[in-house]
Amino acid sequence: MAITQDGTQSFGIQDSPVTINSITYVVESMSFTYGANRVDLNDSNGEPTGTVLVPNRAEGSATLQYSTDSDATAPNPTIGQEIVTATTNARNNATYVITEVGDAQSQGDYAKCSVSFYKKIN
Repeated sequence: MAITQDGTQSFGIQDSPVTINSITYVVESMSFTYGANRVDLNDSNGEPTGTVLVPNRAEGSATLQYSTDSDATAPNPTIGQEIVTATTNARNNATYVITEVGDAQSQGDYAKCSVSFYKKIN
């Protein structure tokens, strides 16, 4: 039995769907990383006196399913395009810029692609 892709089966998460360049995707998975750089402070003898953490931009990755058969024939997102998330809990609501795009298919699988991104500073 083949898997049917008709746009009514939403296997996505709460960040779903997203629209990139007028193409709608169901978000199959999405992860965010909130990192920081550590700066150690030393005295004149080189002894540690403290540490400061400088937050980095949020980064992440996602697997996106094309929501309809016609979208599945459209080109993948391109580097530099933006993803805007709007969730009910607003935890990760922001605009993200795509930095990497991957395209891998499996037999009987939904048409999908993977993207990496960083949080845009407004």
